[in-house]
Amino acid sequence: MNTESTVNIINEIRKLSRYLDKYSKYLSNKYHITLPQLLCLNELRTEEELNLTELTRRLNLNNSAITGIIDRLELKNYVQRVKTGKDRRAIHLRLTDEGKVFAEKSFQIFDHDCFFDNTKITVQEAGDLLTSLGKIISLLDPEVKKIDL
Repeated sequence: MNTESTVNIINEIRKLSRYLDKYSKYLSNKYHITLPQLLCLNELRTEEELNLTELTRRLNLNNSAITGIIDRLELKNYVQRVKTGKDRRAIHLRLTDEGKVFAEKSFQIFDHDCFFDNTKITVQEAGDLLTSLGKIISLLDPEVKKIDL
């Protein structure tokens, strides 16, 4: 692949990143929740409890970002931190009853207010897109080049 192709790929990925940032701000203004908060709620919706480390790994965010997101979700009474076991440092996260209701309602946003027009993509095309994105991510994996992020 030549340099021009590499630069074009990077530019397209930057556009996608920018679109996601704009969508997150849009969600915050309209629904009072950001995209990262929504993704955290989704992970906690699918599991009864998760610890911060596991949530960080699943969402590919750093510890300080997850901590801030959880702090804000806790202030909204959507998430609670629960100490488990004898180790007082072991904190698990779980949705509150209010958080469960909000999480279920909020995922309807993706059905009618998604940042892309999901009516213009078939199930097959969505699968192909996920496959392509997976390939892109594997090519960009910082572990491949041992990039320290």
